[in-house]
Amino acid sequence: MRMNYSSVEGPILERNVPELMSRLPPRVAAGSRLHGLEPGELVKLHHSLAESLDCTHGVIAQFVAPEPDATIEAVVYDLAYVSAAWLDKRVLFVNGTGMRFDMKEHTAVRRQEPVPAREFDIDDIEASITRVVGLELYQLTFPSMQGALNLAPTLRRMPEFLDRLRDSFDMVVIASPPASAAPMGVLLSPFVDGNILVLEAGRTRAPVAMELRDSLSASGGAVVGTVLTHYQSPIPRFLRRWL
Repeated sequence: MRMNYSSVEGPILERNVPELMSRLPPRVAAGSRLHGLEPGELVKLHHSLAESLDCTHGVIAQFVAPEPDATIEAVVYDLAYVSAAWLDKRVLFVNGTGMRFDMKEHTAVRRQEPVPAREFDIDDIEASITRVVGLELYQLTFPSMQGALNLAPTLRRMPEFLDRLRDSFDMVVIASPPASAAPMGVLLSPFVDGNILVLEAGRTRAPVAMELRDSLSASGGAVVGTVLTHYQSPIPRFLRRWL
């Protein structure tokens, strides 16, 4: 199904959205996820974002790590799930971890035969939104940008696209590719309401995290917080609630 972006009026959810069964575990139990965040911490994260990003309509937050972190997709999905299933919010989870843009492909084109640009239509992206059965939880996967010879038209339309998402959802959370592998997180940073750094305890070095923070800020993005994954506290889980 293809939508004509310029001719469609009203929020995205006015159209029929296909439903699907979630491919990730539907339950978020304490200690069950590799990222180490407890359900209560995800609830606090939701409220922190909602309060710090005071927007007239929906909130759009981007999560980006400075280096590859296999848990970032699970962190953002679990936040979306808790927000929808526990807090009764309409949430869109955007999996953008596959968005890659390799400059080598563009330099190679100058030396070889012309290569047709791959179609990267933001209308098709909107049409791919699906809903998790039984929840006000929606999913969207951004396609890879490898081979897209001209991203400028897509980036120019991004503010308009995100405004439509704000009108349709209470919260939109984006899992972006690591900054060391692709610049998409930095390119998207000025268009979202807030950017959150995802750092791995015991692995992410402070200079690397600060470099990503500065890059996001220099691009016009607002850095509003940090999520620390794989953190292991010496305090037993059952005692933490009293601290």
